[in-house]
Amino acid sequence: HSTYQMRDFNARVHNNHVAHLPWQGGGDFGMAMGLEHRSEQASYTPDALAANGDLGGGATYTGGGYNVTEAYIEGNLPLLHDVPFAHDLTIDGQGRWSGYSTFGDAYNWKGSINWAPTRDIRFRATLGTSLRAPTMTELYGGHQISYNSGNDPCAQAASYGSMSAMVVATCAKQGVNTATFVNANSSQIPTLIGGNAALKPEEARTYTFGTVLTPRWIPNLMASVEYWHYTVKNMITTLPVQYIADSCYTGTNTAWCSNIAQRSSSGQLTQVNDTYSNAGGLRTNGIDFDLNYRIRLTHQDSLTLSNNFQQLVGYLQQNEPGGSWYNYAGRLFYQGGNGMPRVRDYATATWSHRNFSLTYMMSYTGGMRFNDGSNDLSCKVYSYCKVPGIFSHDVTVNYNTHDWQFQVGVNNILDKKPPFVPDGATNTALSMYSEEIIGRYVFAQVGRNF
Repeated sequence: HSTYQMRDFNARVHNNHVAHLPWQGGGDFGMAMGLEHRSEQASYTPDALAANGDLGGGATYTGGGYNVTEAYIEGNLPLLHDVPFAHDLTIDGQGRWSGYSTFGDAYNWKGSINWAPTRDIRFRATLGTSLRAPTMTELYGGHQISYNSGNDPCAQAASYGSMSAMVVATCAKQGVNTATFVNANSSQIPTLIGGNAALKPEEARTYTFGTVLTPRWIPNLMASVEYWHYTVKNMITTLPVQYIADSCYTGTNTAWCSNIAQRSSSGQLTQVNDTYSNAGGLRTNGIDFDLNYRIRLTHQDSLTLSNNFQQLVGYLQQNEPGGSWYNYAGRLFYQGGNGMPRVRDYATATWSHRNFSLTYMMSYTGGMRFNDGSNDLSCKVYSYCKVPGIFSHDVTVNYNTHDWQFQVGVNNILDKKPPFVPDGATNTALSMYSEEIIGRYVFAQVGRNF
């Protein structure tokens, strides 16, 4: 039985014509401001079978809530318009105060500039801060045991290279002889998961800059490129359970040993605590390219082409404050199914004829190296150490009238299979390859306007 309730009270005012800038080419200064008070409460009561642990680890009660009061103000200043070297020049500033019952006050701001020297090209840039408060689940999610993918360090002590001696010694202190030990939970570690009411919000500093091309000599063409950079601290996440176990047993960070419960009488791991926590931070940046072009073929026919190309330049994560930075760009956490491919691409082509349209879509997800949260898997040691790039192809046919919409399509036309990922459960990464897991499928839809 689940419940969720939100109460929201807000007041907003805005005026796009507060004052007219007195110089030639100046526009109207606009402002917006507002107040908001919001409260959220939620609960989840599991059934008896889940609460007793009869359904793969069990579940516990979740419940809690919080409230927040916020005030914001924004100003838009069109400095120049339709004057030499400034078809448009606008700056924008925003500020917000938030008072949370869970962690106190927070402040955010953002400034941006948008400059088009001519109608054919535009430059834009933003600089600001942002905040993400922990969700209800992250704060109050009930604790339960999950068998997450991972390997007991005592069962693979020889794989740690120069740190193998430390692993052997740590295991020996716990009464485990690594030469004879056999892990009863092959490829899995009993993991305590759930919420953490002591979480702090994520805080970020962001900046972006880019350009947009709309050349008059190529009608209906729009191309843009944008560079983005985010620096996040107190990142809310759960860590790969292998990272926690390795940090303790190799001695790289013995503080994580407090997250590992006492072993059973037979030497087996009984529990590793991996509830939500504030990791050290994240530094990530990349480049996005977008292209849209509409071509008029005949009076009744047109072809629309679009492409979105995403290049991940960097993805550095710090798993505890003051700790080491790990490069996860182009890596796939094979034990959790999450990955950060360096390249993604989405391309579509749509042919339209009167009420009829045919759309082809291609998506590409770049290849990745397997990573356990601490290290890349060695291709010299393991047969499976990475996944290849994956293409997927879809086709959709639409026919629309004034009142009716008909659509049929085929997704994953070539029936592409997901790559093998040794996650200990599904043999692939569910969150990365959802369409390939389903395989080829046909769908049809009919809509009616009333």
